[in-house]
Amino acid sequence: MNTILKKLLFNLTLCLSLFLIGCEEEAAGNDNTLTTDKFNISRVDVETTGDASQSSPELIRFINSSEGVIVNSIQNTIDFFTISTSEITLTGESINITDSDDAECSSIDVSVDESIIAVVVTNGSCERGELYLVDASTRQKYGPYELGYNPDAVDIAVDNEFVVVVNEYDYEDGTAGCSVTKYPGVTIYDISQGLSNPSLVKHMKITHTGDNGNLAEPEGVKIAPDGQTVYMTLQESNQLGWFSILSPPDTLKDYVSFTSAIHEPDGIWVNSTGTVVCTGGEYDGKLGITLLNDGIPGAQYYANLADDLPSTWAWTDERKGIEPEEVVIAEHDNKSYLLATLQDPAAVVVYDITDPANPTWDSGAITQLVDYTTGDGESTGESEGLAYKNGYVLVSNTADPSVCLLKASWAD
Repeated sequence: MNTILKKLLFNLTLCLSLFLIGCEEEAAGNDNTLTTDKFNISRVDVETTGDASQSSPELIRFINSSEGVIVNSIQNTIDFFTISTSEITLTGESINITDSDDAECSSIDVSVDESIIAVVVTNGSCERGELYLVDASTRQKYGPYELGYNPDAVDIAVDNEFVVVVNEYDYEDGTAGCSVTKYPGVTIYDISQGLSNPSLVKHMKITHTGDNGNLAEPEGVKIAPDGQTVYMTLQESNQLGWFSILSPPDTLKDYVSFTSAIHEPDGIWVNSTGTVVCTGGEYDGKLGITLLNDGIPGAQYYANLADDLPSTWAWTDERKGIEPEEVVIAEHDNKSYLLATLQDPAAVVVYDITDPANPTWDSGAITQLVDYTTGDGESTGESEGLAYKNGYVLVSNTADPSVCLLKASWAD
């Protein structure tokens, strides 16, 4: 082989090698671009739950990836629906919880293993509320089991050992007609022996006032992943309270004030490692992020919604004009996102809280039937209930009334 031909073959081989290396690098780069670092929430479907005189879907939960449930506070039922990647469908299946004219179904929760539905019923400030437990598979209902006054939120421990209910006893609005003064508190049931045989652990009282002079009234509750530590929002006193299920006190003794003087939170959530608790400030329009050190609340940070909401969204002012309701922490690919429903704008928002000290806006979406940001209609949905599972989000709008399905950028 002559010298010229050898040089030609060498050059061709070199070019081919460089080309293949370039392709490999480009492929690696393309793989990286497929990994999203944003939630980018988007609306998939929204469906009415019926006439507003007959339906008010207060809260919403996933039962599993293809089925969900809402609590209808007007009919006092829990209503079921199916979920696909493209739509949400009301099936017409319902379970009647109570026939009492004075009762109202106020809250719902579904266990982590998707086997139990807990429903809370309030009978007014002067009468004790009720807890019902439903087998999610057979739809068998058990109860009622006695609660405190004005039960407002319920949570099932991750191991299905306990159910915890916070009883608001609306001191400002509900005491006038009561012959005997009651107190807000917490009711704890051990359900380890089955839904038909829960045992009352304790009716705990809450009797203290906050730095603002208001009596503490629990609004939201979340049991930490350890299945033992309970955290609750004390809205009127502007505080975060906590205790251990294994040794609950007769009267709540551990609580800390929020550094935002008018936070007055509603919804609450704890992350999967038990190191962060998040709250929705119903009055100050902020999302609270509190670090937990061995379960004890420490440094507090806030995301101020008024700084980030799109200009086309409807809300009046920061002070109870945005009104965050439920919150959820979603975790994906080593990132953490805080989701919250906003009542006045009828929307859901997402913040990146991977660095809890620096929450950053990610995305948001209108959840009511009519997207008023396009110029049609106005904000009337009053978004409240919120649930997350495997990249999909459910929101219930109490005033439309309607339910909305949304998804993250990584959802199937």
